[in-house]
Amino acid sequence: MSSKNISYIQAITDTMWSEMEIDETVFVLGQDCGRYGGVFKATAWRSGEDSKPDLSKKMYDEFGPLRVLDAPLAENAIIGGAIGAALSGYRPIAEIQFMDFIDCAMGHIVNQAGTISFKTNGSWCCPITIRTPYGGGIGGGMTHSQSNEAWFCHAGGLVVTAPSTPRDAAGLLRSCIRADDPCVYIEHKGLYRAITGDVPDDPNFTIELGKGKIVREGSDLTLISYGAMLHKCLSVAEKLESEGASVEVIDPRTLWPMDEDLMINSACKTGRCVVVAESHAAYGFTSEVAARVQEGAFWNLLTPIRTIAGPDTPFPFEPGMEAAYLPSDDEIYNSCKRALGDG
Repeated sequence: MSSKNISYIQAITDTMWSEMEIDETVFVLGQDCGRYGGVFKATAWRSGEDSKPDLSKKMYDEFGPLRVLDAPLAENAIIGGAIGAALSGYRPIAEIQFMDFIDCAMGHIVNQAGTISFKTNGSWCCPITIRTPYGGGIGGGMTHSQSNEAWFCHAGGLVVTAPSTPRDAAGLLRSCIRADDPCVYIEHKGLYRAITGDVPDDPNFTIELGKGKIVREGSDLTLISYGAMLHKCLSVAEKLESEGASVEVIDPRTLWPMDEDLMINSACKTGRCVVVAESHAAYGFTSEVAARVQEGAFWNLLTPIRTIAGPDTPFPFEPGMEAAYLPSDDEIYNSCKRALGDG
């Protein structure tokens, strides 16, 4: 199978473009998604044969204003309209420009999209994909840097995905678009143009929702993370390997439903587990994974499970405070060393 080496955001753009070519019921709507091509240019140009953006035509030019819709600055209207379209036979991709403002549409997402299949006994489905950028490290402050994915994992009825690589960005997005369940697809904005990777040049390439991945195999410790933090964990794993420790790194890819068995089996094998995320610690991803792994791997654990997450405070704007807020390589490294009994 041939592939292209493209950026994280280019993988997202190319996948939406491909799905719109294949299925006429797929369309995009959101603030600035049309003529402008999106604030991060996710709805602008697809990649050309040289894997670089083809600047000759935008998504808006190719599919027109009825399939690449400029929406008002009203998250409630964007999601409400997308749900109505989904119930009418379409597969909308609704972009919320920043995850920080998604709470304006929580009623529609949680109480409507997430419950339609349940309250109709499966007679109706809501095939909506909600794309939204999250995460810090870009100097966005408390209104443009939040990681609120735990809200949707907690709600029930929603699929929540968090790709960490261009390949996963493409495969998971295509699976979300084709799924009959409502999906919240979160994109780490710090990864948009910071990483590249090979993405299969296949219009049917998908990654199964609910299945995690062992990114790096190891035998001494299990390190679990996603998004930008996954790349920090991989860096730490390489450093620890140079010191004689074998670290297994797991990317859950889908945060809900999570691949619980994969994480528990890994912790049973290594006997040690560290969970990392930049979202809040309280009632968040790290505490949930720690609880499930503790229950499933208790008799195999050699040391307590350790968690690293962002402080339970609003996200700071000042650069020094932002750097201190986000989990660092050193923090992850030191936690791993303590789990290994060397700290």
